Amino acid sequence: MKIRLLHQDLSCEAEHGETVLAALARGGFVIDAPCGGRGFCGKCKVRIAEGAVRGTARAGQADSGGAGFVLACQAIPKTDITVELPRHDGFVRNEVDAVTRNAGAPVRAGIALDLGTTTLSAQLFDLDRGEALDTHSELNDQRIFGADVMSRINAAKNGKTGELFALINRQTEKTIKRLCEKQGISKIERLTVAGNTTMLHLFTNTDPSPMGEVPFTPAFLEARQFGGEELSLPAGRVTVLPSIAAFIGGDIVSGLASLDILAGADNSLLIDIGTNGEMALFHGGRIYCCSTAAGPALEGAEISCGMGGVTGAISRITRKNGELALTVIGGAEPRGICGSGLIDVMALMLREGIIDETGALDDAYEGGFAITGNISIVNRDVRQYQLAKSAILSGIKILCKNAGLSLADISTVYIAGGLGFFIDKENAIATGLLPGEFLDKIAVCGNLSLRGALRCLGEGDTAFLEACDRIIAKSVNIDLAADSAFMDEFAENMLF
Repeated sequence: MKIRLLHQDLSCEAEHGETVLAALARGGFVIDAPCGGRGFCGKCKVRIAEGAVRGTARAGQADSGGAGFVLACQAIPKTDITVELPRHDGFVRNEVDAVTRNAGAPVRAGIALDLGTTTLSAQLFDLDRGEALDTHSELNDQRIFGADVMSRINAAKNGKTGELFALINRQTEKTIKRLCEKQGISKIERLTVAGNTTMLHLFTNTDPSPMGEVPFTPAFLEARQFGGEELSLPAGRVTVLPSIAAFIGGDIVSGLASLDILAGADNSLLIDIGTNGEMALFHGGRIYCCSTAAGPALEGAEISCGMGGVTGAISRITRKNGELALTVIGGAEPRGICGSGLIDVMALMLREGIIDETGALDDAYEGGFAITGNISIVNRDVRQYQLAKSAILSGIKILCKNAGLSLADISTVYIAGGLGFFIDKENAIATGLLPGEFLDKIAVCGNLSLRGALRCLGEGDTAFLEACDRIIAKSVNIDLAADSAFMDEFAENMLF
């Protein structure tokens, strides 16, 4: 069956019995599907303008947006159809909103690339002048297969590695070309890539499915070098940065190297608050690492009104003169709430008694806590936040325990990732995402993964990879699933 896109001269083919979501994914069309096509997040909703489908949605999910709306992950074409995709602004707020550079295109240029589960971020770099030229970020097109790495791994297990590779490969190529065209650059000499272990596997068209079950075995952890033509990318040489373990990836290694962690203060803790909740603690010449299954709530997924940190996302929420005051990314009309806004509203609901320490909503808010328009927080959203914050806090405590430290012993806490730009540390502590002992020790440092990849361009592969190897040699991976104390901590930390 043919699937046409409304108002666009574009189409794809759906195989017999294939859902609209799966057909769109094969055709390279991206819509949000945080639950990985399991039918319960409700975010892959599309409108059927022409034609008929069957199996449109599970009970309670159908037609929530009006007549003709179905869940793409549940709808199977019965005839040729025309669909209207949801409005989407996938561009993320850049960390470098304006870049100053000398006139004239560089003779030699490179690109540093951070492949996050949620976001792809790239920075163009003048290799001769040693300066950044431009930055571009957007949501990862692979989100059509789910919001977290386990969804991507499960998709690969079901034979979708090639499709996942094609999505990120095509998106990387477009990003390179966009940056080059904007700056008048004819070619990219080098591309350095950091990301979690799963994303680096998919970037290199390597099946990550063995990481989905015990003993969580990656196909590779070491740095890899490619000619651009090997990956069908317009770059002379591609360097994929090394990882530590299946769930401690090249993004953490890159971040630790960019901090020069081994030359820094003892008892320094790096936390990348994202889907995986990766963290690393430097103590006594060793780096203790772990990854917690925080889930994608803090990336805006698995939240009923959640979205990534893109234009239209509510990033800050406060109460002023009895009214809610909202900060919206890009100054646009609010369309949803991202992770930092979620932290704020949870703290506000706690302070005002709208939720209790168990996370239960007051009876007066049985239908949810309204923020603005149709954006509200419901009981399931609170529970998703509790799961995420408990995973992060429990991971921190177990990491300290393995290093023989108390929370008060930590000297500096580096918060990495896009969430750090908007996070209110008092609210993060009030809701139990971070311990109170960290209040005056937090340093927000943005996208350290991208910063490390950029340093690899500036310093050269050899010097930077040697620094990465020194970090890896000092690293100890703590398997939280095998630590009996973790589940006790997790249960205790669920409470606010």
